[in-house]
Amino acid sequence: MNSSNDSFTKFLRESALFSALPDEDLPAIADALVMVELPKGEILFEEGEEVDGLFLVETGKLIGFDQEGQISHPYQRGDILGLATSNSANQRLETIQAQTNSRVWFISGANIHQIGSDRPAFAESLTVLANSQVMIRRLPMPWLEPDEKVSLITRKHPVFLFFALMPPLLVFAAILLGLNFVQADYAMVALVGMVVAFLICAIWLLWNINNWANDYYLITSKRMVWVERVSGFYESRQEAPLTTLISVGVKTTQMGALIGYSDVMVRTFIGDIRFERVAHAKTIGKLIESFWAKSKHVDLELDAKEIRKALREKFGKSAEEVTTRELEEEYGIDNEMPQAEIGFIEWLLSDFLKVRYEMGGAITYRKHWIILLKKVFLSFLGMVLSTVFIIALVTRNIAGLNYSMAITLASFLMLVCFLIMIYQYVDWRNDIFQLTPNQVIDLDRKPFGRESRRAAPLENILSIEYERRGIIPMMFNFGTVYITVGNTQLTFNNVHQPSKVQQDIFSRIGTHSQEQEDRQIRQERDRIAQWFKVFQEESQDLLASKDVTSPLNPPPG
Repeated sequence: MNSSNDSFTKFLRESALFSALPDEDLPAIADALVMVELPKGEILFEEGEEVDGLFLVETGKLIGFDQEGQISHPYQRGDILGLATSNSANQRLETIQAQTNSRVWFISGANIHQIGSDRPAFAESLTVLANSQVMIRRLPMPWLEPDEKVSLITRKHPVFLFFALMPPLLVFAAILLGLNFVQADYAMVALVGMVVAFLICAIWLLWNINNWANDYYLITSKRMVWVERVSGFYESRQEAPLTTLISVGVKTTQMGALIGYSDVMVRTFIGDIRFERVAHAKTIGKLIESFWAKSKHVDLELDAKEIRKALREKFGKSAEEVTTRELEEEYGIDNEMPQAEIGFIEWLLSDFLKVRYEMGGAITYRKHWIILLKKVFLSFLGMVLSTVFIIALVTRNIAGLNYSMAITLASFLMLVCFLIMIYQYVDWRNDIFQLTPNQVIDLDRKPFGRESRRAAPLENILSIEYERRGIIPMMFNFGTVYITVGNTQLTFNNVHQPSKVQQDIFSRIGTHSQEQEDRQIRQERDRIAQWFKVFQEESQDLLASKDVTSPLNPPPG
């Protein structure tokens, strides 16, 4: 179906698949597309069917699911259907069904091949997106939000995998070469050395491969993420919401131009997120810009429905009707019952050794219990030694000391160590990080001493990063979460499961942002509806005074 409509050309320009093409090529692309109208509930294609082309979603929502019934994320305007295929055969990997009345555009395999031959930028975009789909299906990413969809994922250029493989291979080759000069009398020693060298180099080789595979960059429907892991020693995930993006650029060195890699520089309000040494850098930059533009797209069809609903509600009830729920939303009335006061012992043991717990809509984190053990180790050792010393005195295994004085001093030392342990526990317990529905809080209270409290609204958070550095943090899964707010930074130090903490914060940011946006949209719709209502009332009053029938309320029949 041919189409020269301006809105359709704009839709093609927004599509990631054509993001690298100039505007003058879009009319020819439009001629290669065929429109498909899908009523609600209709199947577009089924899993196992032979791939004959791709589909672009223009309006409506569709859902994908496989034979096991596992549902993927919804597909909507701008999404590409049919990129993922099985490796063994050119077959669909999922079934696509329309959730609402939808319109999609089909581009056949023959047309894809022809466009790719004439326009290499299109072929490159298609290659990057298809490779992303393969990686998305292979990489587990449990930290993603339920409604979050990965749009693009890439790793460093494969040449850097080759560079990582060379050292263990060269070392093993050098050892083999050296063993050729070993005398026959030491043949068994040489054989054992060769086996040991092979095992060490094989582990080294696999370790390097794993490190290259675990260093990747991705763009989701909500954020930009850089994941970096060094197996057993280091783990970091740096991310920033798409809303903080300012610009996208590409930086190439002479070596990069020769081999075919560049750095994609994504500038945000807080700084740069660099996609280092990636292939197809210019195409990836264009795709990031496309996904960024898509994140700002407003669903006008849904917005029109909501405006219509708001108008009906406004005309359907009097201006004096205000529900209790609306009052609570407007003035922030809290109907929660006050909590009863508890004693010191109950307070001390109410959440004993908990490193994460939720209460009243707030999530509270503490430092890992390993940090507590480090704090109380010496005092605990002192208690143990004091106890052993007292037992030895009582059983007469130690002689030559003043019994009463020794018992008194040992008991005093044991009491002091016990009190120090209590102090350290209370200090550890009071050093908390909180995530409320609208802010993050870093609270540090010293027993019988100072109190430090730092807080930041969720809407002011620009980026979130976490890292686990060292063997002990990797073994026990604790690390530091860095939260950038303006020119300052809050740090959640030594928290258990820092990736989970980062995920909680990002989830709360998304929920809070959506609530604020919904509140603003609701207020704007109410304001528009009030204008229409006042206009109708004024028109009726004016026309009634002139004894003229209002065109807004024509007589029946």
